[in-house]
Amino acid sequence: MIRVEEFVGRADIAGAYEELRHGEVFVVPWPKQRVASLRHRICRVLERAAGAQFVVEVEMGFRALAEYELRKAGVGLIERERWEKAEVAEYIFGAPEIVIEVESPSNTAREFREKEDLCLANGSISFWVVYPDLREVTVAYAEGSRTYREGDVIELRGIAEGRVAVTDLLGRAAR
Repeated sequence: MIRVEEFVGRADIAGAYEELRHGEVFVVPWPKQRVASLRHRICRVLERAAGAQFVVEVEMGFRALAEYELRKAGVGLIERERWEKAEVAEYIFGAPEIVIEVESPSNTAREFREKEDLCLANGSISFWVVYPDLREVTVAYAEGSRTYREGDVIELRGIAEGRVAVTDLLGRAAR
């Protein structure tokens, strides 16, 4: 089993990055352009909805469990105060308040479920999976989950009075 301190500083892999999951190294491919663009769109929409007291970033690194976990959220939302403490500590400890992943061919339902469980048990208010082809977003909370579709609005629980429309997150459907 590898600890975070041993893991940090390893060489990057062309076309991929590594995450530390339960002390094991996993190679994760970088997102294709479609997924990367959608992540940036989601980031901009959440920034407007959440306001200045929160930071929203693409590829947000975090240590859900201090010793054997170093992950990235496709999009992460975190209180600005926690973000600023992380700049000093070098990492966010615990999961961001909201973790958002965009489905791609390299993901599995099992990976999403495992990451959802990890994040919700370590500080996340919600864990989202965006399904661009289905044009829907599944949002998991500690007490259960709900799927939102075009025309629906997602409340940003615990994030001021923020709300986002699914259509704004996904953009207009291609005709």
